[in-house]
Amino acid sequence: MKNVYAIFIGVAMGLLIQRIRASSPAMIAANLRLENLSVIKFMAMTIAVGMMLLYALSLVIPEALNFSIKPTYVVGVLLGGLVFGVGFALSGYCPGTCAVGIGEGRRDAVFALLGGVAGALVFTLVYTTLIEPLLPVMDLGKITLADALNVPIVPLAMVVGVLFIALITWLPTEVRKQDAAG
Repeated sequence: MKNVYAIFIGVAMGLLIQRIRASSPAMIAANLRLENLSVIKFMAMTIAVGMMLLYALSLVIPEALNFSIKPTYVVGVLLGGLVFGVGFALSGYCPGTCAVGIGEGRRDAVFALLGGVAGALVFTLVYTTLIEPLLPVMDLGKITLADALNVPIVPLAMVVGVLFIALITWLPTEVRKQDAAG
Protein backbone atom coordinates (compact mmCIF):
# COMPACT_ATOMS: atom_id res chain seq x y z
CA MET A 1 0.00 0.00 0.00
CA LYS A 2 2.95 2.34 0.67
CA ASN A 3 3.97 1.98 -2.99
CA VAL A 4 0.51 3.08 -4.12
CA TYR A 5 0.75 6.21 -1.94
CA ALA A 6 4.26 6.90 -3.24
CA ILE A 7 3.13 6.57 -6.87
CA PHE A 8 0.12 8.81 -6.24
CA ILE A 9 2.25 11.49 -4.57
CA GLY A 10 4.90 11.23 -7.32
CA VAL A 11 2.34 11.63 -10.10
CA ALA A 12 0.68 14.54 -8.29
CA MET A 13 4.05 16.28 -7.84
CA GLY A 14 4.95 15.63 -11.48
CA LEU A 15 1.66 17.16 -12.63
CA LEU A 16 2.21 20.21 -10.44
CA ILE A 17 5.82 20.60 -11.60
CA GLN A 18 4.65 20.42 -15.22
CA ARG A 19 1.73 22.79 -14.56
CA ILE A 20 3.94 25.59 -13.21
CA ARG A 21 6.48 24.91 -16.00
CA ALA A 22 9.27 24.03 -13.54
CA SER A 23 10.48 21.47 -16.07
CA SER A 24 11.43 24.32 -18.40
CA PRO A 25 15.07 25.43 -18.18
CA ALA A 26 13.94 28.91 -19.26
CA MET A 27 11.55 29.06 -16.29
CA ILE A 28 14.28 27.82 -13.93
CA ALA A 29 16.63 30.51 -15.28
CA ALA A 30 13.95 33.18 -14.75
CA ASN A 31 13.57 31.99 -11.15
CA LEU A 32 17.33 32.00 -10.56
CA ARG A 33 17.45 35.56 -11.92
CA LEU A 34 14.52 36.39 -9.57
CA GLU A 35 12.40 37.55 -12.51
CA ASN A 36 9.67 34.96 -11.96
CA LEU A 37 9.27 33.39 -8.52
CA SER A 38 6.71 30.70 -9.39
CA VAL A 39 9.07 27.74 -8.92
CA ILE A 40 10.53 29.17 -5.70
CA LYS A 41 7.02 29.81 -4.36
CA PHE A 42 5.90 26.31 -5.38
CA MET A 43 8.82 24.66 -3.61
CA ALA A 44 8.32 26.79 -0.49
CA MET A 45 4.60 25.93 -0.47
CA THR A 46 5.42 22.23 -0.88
CA ILE A 47 7.82 22.40 2.06
CA ALA A 48 5.35 24.34 4.24
CA VAL A 49 2.33 22.14 3.57
CA GLY A 50 4.34 18.91 3.74
CA MET A 51 5.94 19.92 7.03
CA MET A 52 2.62 20.89 8.61
CA LEU A 53 0.88 17.71 7.43
CA LEU A 54 3.71 15.40 8.53
CA TYR A 55 4.00 16.86 12.00
CA ALA A 56 0.22 16.91 12.45
CA LEU A 57 0.14 13.26 11.33
CA SER A 58 2.88 12.46 13.85
CA LEU A 59 0.46 13.50 16.62
CA VAL A 60 -2.21 11.08 15.38
CA ILE A 61 -0.01 8.14 14.29
CA PRO A 62 3.41 8.55 15.97
CA GLU A 63 4.71 5.14 14.85
CA ALA A 64 3.90 5.84 11.18
CA LEU A 65 6.69 8.39 10.80
CA ASN A 66 10.42 8.04 11.27
CA PHE A 67 12.18 11.33 11.87
CA SER A 68 15.79 10.21 11.64
CA ILE A 69 17.81 13.38 12.11
CA LYS A 70 21.09 13.42 10.19
CA PRO A 71 24.21 15.14 11.54
CA THR A 72 24.72 18.74 10.43
CA TYR A 73 28.03 18.83 8.59
CA VAL A 74 28.38 22.53 7.71
CA VAL A 75 31.28 22.16 5.26
CA GLY A 76 29.63 19.17 3.57
CA VAL A 77 26.33 21.03 3.23
CA LEU A 78 28.06 24.10 1.80
CA LEU A 79 30.08 22.06 -0.73
CA GLY A 80 27.07 19.92 -1.68
CA GLY A 81 24.90 23.02 -2.08
CA LEU A 82 27.54 24.64 -4.26
CA VAL A 83 27.86 21.59 -6.54
CA PHE A 84 24.08 21.14 -6.72
CA GLY A 85 23.53 24.86 -7.38
CA VAL A 86 26.08 25.01 -10.18
CA GLY A 87 24.59 21.90 -11.83
CA PHE A 88 21.08 23.31 -11.37
CA ALA A 89 22.02 26.66 -12.91
CA LEU A 90 23.97 25.15 -15.81
CA SER A 91 21.43 22.49 -16.78
CA GLY A 92 18.21 24.22 -15.77
CA TYR A 93 17.08 21.03 -14.03
CA CYS A 94 17.03 19.46 -10.60
CA PRO A 95 16.30 15.73 -10.14
CA GLY A 96 12.51 16.18 -9.94
CA THR A 97 12.18 18.63 -12.81
CA CYS A 98 14.60 16.50 -14.84
CA ALA A 99 12.27 13.49 -14.59
CA VAL A 100 9.32 15.62 -15.67
CA GLY A 101 11.37 17.05 -18.55
CA ILE A 102 12.21 13.54 -19.73
CA GLY A 103 8.50 12.68 -19.54
CA GLU A 104 7.81 15.73 -21.74
CA GLY A 105 10.35 14.47 -24.28
CA ARG A 106 13.04 17.08 -23.60
CA ARG A 107 16.38 15.74 -24.81
CA ASP A 108 18.38 18.17 -22.67
CA ALA A 109 16.75 16.64 -19.59
CA VAL A 110 18.25 13.27 -20.55
CA PHE A 111 21.72 14.88 -20.61
CA ALA A 112 21.02 16.54 -17.25
CA LEU A 113 20.08 13.14 -15.82
CA LEU A 114 23.24 11.57 -17.23
CA GLY A 115 25.27 14.43 -15.74
CA GLY A 116 23.66 13.82 -12.36
CA VAL A 117 24.44 10.11 -12.54
CA ALA A 118 28.05 10.88 -13.56
CA GLY A 119 28.32 13.34 -10.66
CA ALA A 120 27.01 10.74 -8.22
CA LEU A 121 29.55 8.24 -9.56
CA VAL A 122 32.42 10.72 -9.13
CA PHE A 123 31.20 11.53 -5.60
CA THR A 124 31.17 7.82 -4.75
CA LEU A 125 34.68 7.31 -6.14
CA VAL A 126 36.24 10.27 -4.27
CA TYR A 127 34.20 9.99 -1.06
CA THR A 128 36.72 8.21 1.17
CA THR A 129 39.72 10.29 0.05
CA LEU A 130 38.24 13.78 -0.41
CA ILE A 131 34.81 14.00 1.22
CA GLU A 132 34.99 11.87 4.36
CA PRO A 133 37.90 13.86 5.88
CA LEU A 134 35.84 17.07 5.55
CA LEU A 135 32.85 15.71 7.47
CA PRO A 136 34.19 16.31 10.98
CA VAL A 137 34.98 19.96 10.15
CA MET A 138 32.20 22.04 11.75
CA ASP A 139 30.15 18.96 12.67
CA LEU A 140 27.24 20.37 14.68
CA GLY A 141 25.76 16.95 15.40
CA LYS A 142 22.11 15.97 15.17
CA ILE A 143 20.46 19.32 15.89
CA THR A 144 17.09 20.70 14.88
CA LEU A 145 15.63 24.20 14.99
CA ALA A 146 13.37 23.04 17.83
CA ASP A 147 16.45 21.88 19.78
CA ALA A 148 18.26 25.17 19.16
CA LEU A 149 15.23 27.21 20.28
CA ASN A 150 14.30 24.73 23.04
CA VAL A 151 10.65 24.60 21.96
CA PRO A 152 8.27 21.70 21.10
CA ILE A 153 8.69 20.62 17.49
CA VAL A 154 5.04 20.31 16.38
CA PRO A 155 3.97 23.88 17.32
CA LEU A 156 7.22 25.17 15.81
CA ALA A 157 6.50 23.31 12.55
CA MET A 158 3.03 24.88 12.43
CA VAL A 159 4.40 28.40 13.06
CA VAL A 160 7.16 28.00 10.45
CA GLY A 161 4.64 26.57 7.96
CA VAL A 162 2.24 29.48 8.48
CA LEU A 163 5.13 31.97 8.11
CA PHE A 164 6.21 30.28 4.86
CA ILE A 165 2.66 30.43 3.51
CA ALA A 166 2.32 34.10 4.52
CA LEU A 167 5.61 34.94 2.79
CA ILE A 168 4.58 33.01 -0.33
CA THR A 169 1.27 34.87 -0.42
CA TRP A 170 2.98 38.22 0.05
CA LEU A 171 5.71 37.74 -2.58
CA PRO A 172 4.82 38.61 -6.17
CA THR A 173 5.18 35.88 -8.78
CA GLU A 174 6.32 38.16 -11.59
CA VAL A 175 9.07 40.63 -10.76
CA ARG A 176 9.29 43.56 -13.12
CA LYS A 177 12.65 44.52 -14.53
CA GLN A 178 13.61 48.15 -14.21
CA ASP A 179 14.33 50.07 -17.38
CA ALA A 180 17.98 50.76 -18.14
CA ALA A 181 17.11 54.47 -18.06
CA GLY A 182 15.19 54.34 -14.84
